[in-house]
Amino acid sequence: MSLLPISRGLHQLSALLIVFLMMALPTSGQYFSKMCIKEKNFCDTIPIEFNRGRILIPVEIGGRSHQFIFDTGCSVGLMFTERAVTLKKKFGFTFVNDAANLVHFTSVKRIPEMHIGHITVRNYRVILTPGRSMANTEYDCQQIVGCIGSDLISKRRAVKIDTEKGIMIITDQQGVFDREEGFRIPFKEDVRVPYLRVSTCADKARWCMFDTGFPGFLDVRRKDITEADTLDTAIGSVTAGIYGKTDDERLMLLRLDSLRVGDCVFRQVTTNLQSANEYVLGSSVLKFGSMVIDYSTHQMIFRPYHYDNGVIVANTFSDFVMMPNEDDNLYVTLVWSKSRSYASGVRLGDRLTHIDGIEVSGNPCAYINLAPGDHLITLISAEGEKKEIPIKR
Repeated sequence: MSLLPISRGLHQLSALLIVFLMMALPTSGQYFSKMCIKEKNFCDTIPIEFNRGRILIPVEIGGRSHQFIFDTGCSVGLMFTERAVTLKKKFGFTFVNDAANLVHFTSVKRIPEMHIGHITVRNYRVILTPGRSMANTEYDCQQIVGCIGSDLISKRRAVKIDTEKGIMIITDQQGVFDREEGFRIPFKEDVRVPYLRVSTCADKARWCMFDTGFPGFLDVRRKDITEADTLDTAIGSVTAGIYGKTDDERLMLLRLDSLRVGDCVFRQVTTNLQSANEYVLGSSVLKFGSMVIDYSTHQMIFRPYHYDNGVIVANTFSDFVMMPNEDDNLYVTLVWSKSRSYASGVRLGDRLTHIDGIEVSGNPCAYINLAPGDHLITLISAEGEKKEIPIKR
């Protein structure tokens, strides 16, 4: 039975990376086709918050404001909880196939009416994620109730995202961004999700999802990279689906001299190579420039904030990754072998117990919402060894 992709997103829990891939039965397409925007001929500016690589937009439902992620890698809406929003009856079920290849059914419901800025969205279909899932942990801690997918801007609409000004402009008017300056990049869509072509060094150009739900810069498949500097290697897992994490595997941290997206060149790009993922260009691109996504012309326009001919990325990766288990404790699932944390004693399987001397077992929010600055965390190995590790957030 063929499956149609609905969503793919990489979500970072500070040092935690979570991926979930959702797929739907072709017959379920009717559940996602009746969303409509009440207003016509509109051009609205919406305030956004760019936090930890996520575009957060205020959505008013039933007179209350809620935080949603704007996620172009998700072709329909998602709801991480039903506690904050009253949803209407089910419209059916769809397959959910997560990154660990675990397949489950989940229900499809609708938000009868919601307001994003001055526009009114009616009958917005959403897929419900499991109440207790690894992907939901971070959202619960940060009071993010769901995500708005690319269906908001498909059907010949356009959006401009400017994280420097903290705004998102959405319009159904044709030609609003015709005079926008910047690099013009054609894109195609697959189930409403935008894909553009990227190339690394001497490697050939490949289709790459533009996914604002992925807070990193770039995610690539190992077999496609032929020229890059290997910075580090490790055995472990940085990927978890909504039903569990992937098996441990050999991972590589690579530095790409250049990444070409259209005529724009991004330099000094660090990426974590895995075996399963497709090319994904994430929301960290928006740290360096504004982006227009115009579904009427199938063209993106990237305008760097501070560079004319290219962008120096010079991004970094966390020394180690922690993921929550079923007991709501955080465990180290990967530590880079050349990192300072590895030299300090952090190892695969260590469990977080204290932060700055305060017990945090069973409370992942304490780490997720940790304030910037210097901290001391306590880890316990599987053998019971206690370790105190300095970290900087």
